[in-house]
Amino acid sequence: MFELSPRQIHLDFHTSEHILDIAADFDAGSFSKTIKEANISSVTVFARCHHGWMYYPSKKYPERIHPNLQKPELMLEQVKALHKAGVRAPVYITVQWDYQSATTHPDWLVRKKDGSHEGPPFTEPGFYQSLCVNTTYYDFLAAHTAEVCELLGDELDGVFFDIVSIRPCWCASCRAEMKEKGIDASDDDAVRRFAKFVLDRFKENLSKLVRLYNKKCSIFYNAGHIGPCTKESREWYTHLELESLPSGSWGYLHFPVTAKYARTLGMDCMGMTGKFHTSWGDYHSLKNLAALEFECFRMLSYGFACSIGDQMEPCGVLNPATYKLIGKVYGQYAAMEEWARPSKALTEAALVTSEKSFVESCIPETVLGAVQMLDELALQYDVIDMDMELGSYKLIILPDDLAVNEDFQQKLDIYVKGGGCVISCSKGGLAKCTGDGNAQYWKYPECFGTDYAGEAERFPDFIIAEGELGKGLESGNEYVIYYRGVKVVPAGAEAVLNARAPYFNREKEWFCSHEYTPSAKGEVYPVGLRNGRVIMFSHPIFGQYRSNAPAWCKQFISNAIDLLLPSRLIRHNGPSTMTVSLLDQQQHNRVNVHILSYIPVRKSVTIDIIEERTKVCQVVLDLNLPYEIKSARLIPQNRELRIENGKVMIPEVDGYSIVELRY
Repeated sequence: MFELSPRQIHLDFHTSEHILDIAADFDAGSFSKTIKEANISSVTVFARCHHGWMYYPSKKYPERIHPNLQKPELMLEQVKALHKAGVRAPVYITVQWDYQSATTHPDWLVRKKDGSHEGPPFTEPGFYQSLCVNTTYYDFLAAHTAEVCELLGDELDGVFFDIVSIRPCWCASCRAEMKEKGIDASDDDAVRRFAKFVLDRFKENLSKLVRLYNKKCSIFYNAGHIGPCTKESREWYTHLELESLPSGSWGYLHFPVTAKYARTLGMDCMGMTGKFHTSWGDYHSLKNLAALEFECFRMLSYGFACSIGDQMEPCGVLNPATYKLIGKVYGQYAAMEEWARPSKALTEAALVTSEKSFVESCIPETVLGAVQMLDELALQYDVIDMDMELGSYKLIILPDDLAVNEDFQQKLDIYVKGGGCVISCSKGGLAKCTGDGNAQYWKYPECFGTDYAGEAERFPDFIIAEGELGKGLESGNEYVIYYRGVKVVPAGAEAVLNARAPYFNREKEWFCSHEYTPSAKGEVYPVGLRNGRVIMFSHPIFGQYRSNAPAWCKQFISNAIDLLLPSRLIRHNGPSTMTVSLLDQQQHNRVNVHILSYIPVRKSVTIDIIEERTKVCQVVLDLNLPYEIKSARLIPQNRELRIENGKVMIPEVDGYSIVELRY
């Protein structure tokens, strides 16, 4: 398996032709010295940027060299200086964004169904008009890539291909191939699947091209997200990089979703954030130290390498304040990385994602809600897709909108018969089946012991807190679930949670007060069913939690987990804002508990802010690991910790701590 350099910089250099004296002040010695002093082990430097300009002496495309580049061999100088300092230097090549190509080759543009190009008008600033890799643009890109490979030879550490995502296209080339393959160009899903096929073929061809010149360099294709859409083409990658900034389309919840999935694909992984306060291109900003710590240490807590995005100014000089900040974080990272890399996540459960394999960067709200909740509950779990094996997990969790097929239902039935446990919400696990006379109907897996009877007629429902699933709530109280649930009928399962309906639905002239009609205090009906090792809720609990995070929703799920997994790998007495993850390092006979205590606050309209570490005192970890623990030690303080009856006491967690458990 390819092993990543642990502390990286992704050094953007998207530079306009309207700026003079590009890289005029670049000095190779100062450049490498700044990098080395900041504890950096790898820097991605630019061959070609989103403006379409090249930063090396191209013989094939001299017209593409930045017209104002004062250091004609900038990329080569950067690579040589970094190598002299013992730092890796993969190169960056843009793919689907290239302003020079977009403005001079209309035949290369991605076309929408109506014939217009993807992206904003050319009268607006920006280089976001997308290019189709199924046109002759590929020939240019392949020749450019080959030239970079030839130029660097054995000094080529890797290639980072950027903006490589599924883009449905109706250009002449795509329409001709779709016609040849019998694909209906009016069917949006069929066109998107074809676009995925085109993109996967593109990755295969380009990786094979790179390998003609270099057998060992790293290769990565960046789409801004890693998920089921990446799995089929992963053989053309050497590793996975998870671009995930707290701003833009990502946010702080994106990283754990993509990370818990990516780590199941059997490749070394690296997270990527930015030093920016907002997002890419925010040159003159510095992220708060605590925020950068949290983002980098969270990557480490998954056992991942780390990449911090920066952008070099047009003059070619690195900002000293930026690298002072990065050095502070990477110095701490370097001191702790041996307790994370290499390692294997120790998990007990899996959340089956409802993310589609032919759609990128579109994580369902139900999955986001589930990840938020399960992290708060300290459950140790992976995110998997329906094609992955279930047998290594004690508990499988199905989100509200996970429509499945009959094959997956059979897989679930076999899993439960073999001793596995399942928690499902709402339509999670439903499959559309064909009955007599080709009639279509929906059904749950046999292991649910439950029949599906369509959408609930009245809503919201008011769940009565009773029994084992109502623990921790006010007994007998009615708790509202704002989202419409489904109607379930026990078919062998036991009703373990009941609800009452409102007087009527809020619609037209039928309303009461400001928000919804209250409970009519009528007869109860089942909304939570248990069939042995399966518990299913008739409501979209995870989607509801994503919407407005009712504490009672989390309590219902927590109680269900406790019923099915009474002996969890780890529990703690800390706040829900404190997260824990377990990394097993069998080569060192130790499990390391990574504890993060930072609180993002929505201080602004657009982004969450972290300004300081959050100290948590007298933390107790309640452990139930598959090993006999002989000793516990706090890292990096190197302080021995007391173990009593499987519990470890930690006097204080200041932002980030690691507990080394020797076995």
